[in-house]
Amino acid sequence: MQVQMSDFIPFLSWIRAYGRRHVKADLVAGLTVAVVAVPQCMAYALIAGLPVQYGLYAAIVPAIIGSLWGSSAQLITGPTTAISLVVLSSLVRLAPPGSEHYIELAFFLALMVGVIQIAMGVARLGSLLNFVSHSVILGFTAGAAVLIGFKQIPNLLGLQLEKTSIFVESLVQIVNHVHETHLITLALGLGTVAVIISLRKLRPSWPGTLIALVVIGGVVALFKLDVQGVAVVGAIPRSLPPFHFPNIHGLEIEVDIADLAPGALAIAILGLMEAVSIAKSIAGQTHQRLNVNQEFIGQGLSNMAASLFSGYAGSGSFTRSAVNFSSGGKTPMSGVFSGITVAVLVLLAAPLAAKLPVAALAGVLMVVAYQMIQIEDIKRAIRATRSDAAVLLVTFLSTLFLHLEFAVYVGVLLSIGLHLAETAHPRIHSSVPDLKTGRMAGTARGRICCQLDIVTVEGGVFFGSVTFVLEDLERRLRNHPGMANLLIRLHQANILDASGIHALEILLDEVRERDGGIYFAGVKPKVFQVFKNSGLLREVGETHFRTTTGSAIRQAMRESFCPAICVTCEYVVFVECPELKQGNWEVLGEGVRPRKCKSQGEEKQTPEIRGKS
Repeated sequence: MQVQMSDFIPFLSWIRAYGRRHVKADLVAGLTVAVVAVPQCMAYALIAGLPVQYGLYAAIVPAIIGSLWGSSAQLITGPTTAISLVVLSSLVRLAPPGSEHYIELAFFLALMVGVIQIAMGVARLGSLLNFVSHSVILGFTAGAAVLIGFKQIPNLLGLQLEKTSIFVESLVQIVNHVHETHLITLALGLGTVAVIISLRKLRPSWPGTLIALVVIGGVVALFKLDVQGVAVVGAIPRSLPPFHFPNIHGLEIEVDIADLAPGALAIAILGLMEAVSIAKSIAGQTHQRLNVNQEFIGQGLSNMAASLFSGYAGSGSFTRSAVNFSSGGKTPMSGVFSGITVAVLVLLAAPLAAKLPVAALAGVLMVVAYQMIQIEDIKRAIRATRSDAAVLLVTFLSTLFLHLEFAVYVGVLLSIGLHLAETAHPRIHSSVPDLKTGRMAGTARGRICCQLDIVTVEGGVFFGSVTFVLEDLERRLRNHPGMANLLIRLHQANILDASGIHALEILLDEVRERDGGIYFAGVKPKVFQVFKNSGLLREVGETHFRTTTGSAIRQAMRESFCPAICVTCEYVVFVECPELKQGNWEVLGEGVRPRKCKSQGEEKQTPEIRGKS
């Protein structure tokens, strides 16, 4: 019963072993994360078009649930920059940001995201993320950073502009209204940036963001700058996140689930990509084992909790997770402590945010946006392959010029499409054994066997690749009219389906018309079973399947080589060639005798092997 329960309540697997040796480390890490989370999540709510308290609420219960039901010991769940931006993009067309209707839609959107993520986890779809390139996240994050930076310029300048998630629209609005800049507001925003950057250089261990907000907020309160036109956050409710079940049907605006579905799916996918990517990065250093499907469920439950406790959709936070890890967090309890600490800070310090200028939060986001652009990772992806470069660039541009939910789809679909294109075109090349080492090498000039082409297929032979594979092998036969035999090396093939079997049957007919055969080397057990189940194993002949390439070559020589061709052949391709030229076929095994072939005027017969072979 214990094992079954831990499938549904994963923290049972570690909570019973939790002891005093963990408490101090997790508590210190949780407190440190909370100090970082408070200013961050307030700023991220600003990105999402929500009052700042909803960012704080999203860092309380969701962080606790995500830690307890997730798979990573250090991942901290809550608001993130990219998710916040997609929330705005998904809802800004349906209701004015910050309005009552908008807030209710944000709650319901988080509920939908949670349901989708849980369904994906229960269906064990975690492996699907393996088909999505990391370049998607890099491109989207870089694009999101540019958008965030531009979207915070109005707050930094003290401009009141209409909210939009489109880069071009934001740029046009800023240019048209830049002359209305409020200089005091600009000074406060730039002052925030200066304090954060200075403290990171001079005192990197200090909570620079929190200190900057306290200092700038104190300046506003001391000089009463809010009455001089400086926009402030205003009072934050001094309470825990209220329980609330979202209901879009009671709204005065016409909105249904279909309007929210594209955004919910995009956030679900992006959120899982973020969370799993961060969790894997940390796991690489801690050597912990991750259950990606469990992480899906943990993220889904976290977003459902956000919906029910007045938060909005989130994911794994790179910054807060890194702080948790570097601060010594050992178990998921560090995430629990961080959520509890944020709740305590909301209860104790909420009134202090009343004089906090919006420009200060904009300054925080400017710094965050700059840090989001991972220059070295982007350079590495661009240099790696053309596919990575294409995915990164297209996703980046889509983020700037499309609605963000569709930018996610573009990046994911392009990544999957390019992956399928690569698997549909496996590398196929001919090779021959090195005469000294026996290892397979390229077909150098002067070393081509006119009776046997040894071909390596570096990939599966399935419906997606079968046309390419068949055309390539048929072309090789056309280019060598006298070639009667094929040896196909399948050491790297993990897939063979009915389409692949049909293609091999076509090849078998073609080589048999030439009085030859097909031989296979290195077939994996799973693929061999497909040969057996389809009947092609019996059709080709079990003797044509060999574990090693050398064994398959000798079998082809015994069964299918024409002695007359060997005698007149000018090449030495195999170590057996000199003996075969002299008519010594026993080099292939005791009792092996040369067979007559069609070129000698007789039909080829089954090889006669006497004695041990």
